[in-house]
Amino acid sequence: MPQKKGWSTIQIREDVKNNLLELYNNDKKRPSNQKFTAYLDLILKNTIAFNKQITEYGPFLEYNSAIDNHIAVKDNTMNRLVTIYINSKKKELQCDFCEKTDCLHIGFCFAVPEIYKVLIENGFRPKKGRR
Repeated sequence: MPQKKGWSTIQIREDVKNNLLELYNNDKKRPSNQKFTAYLDLILKNTIAFNKQITEYGPFLEYNSAIDNHIAVKDNTMNRLVTIYINSKKKELQCDFCEKTDCLHIGFCFAVPEIYKVLIENGFRPKKGRR
């Protein structure tokens, strides 16, 4: 089958394709008439744009480590480590620097896949934003 001008064909593993199809089918925010290829194209464009911004501006927050009941996050704007304490009883995180349970350091913890996976396994959920 001939390719359309301006398009390329790529190969991905079957399990990756199935995971992407699941995302596509469960995405309630996408337009109902959006085709799977257009959906993938948008995901890839957004990923590329994000990576360009991270490369250009550098991360101002970085995951450092997670030990016992705390998470260390490097805040490059202040050039210091910030400790996030895990309160397993209350199922919440507490930032030692901001002395809050809903600051950007805590939000960052829910965005780091390694941390987020551990938190979710322990029953944590991010707080819903206010409208």
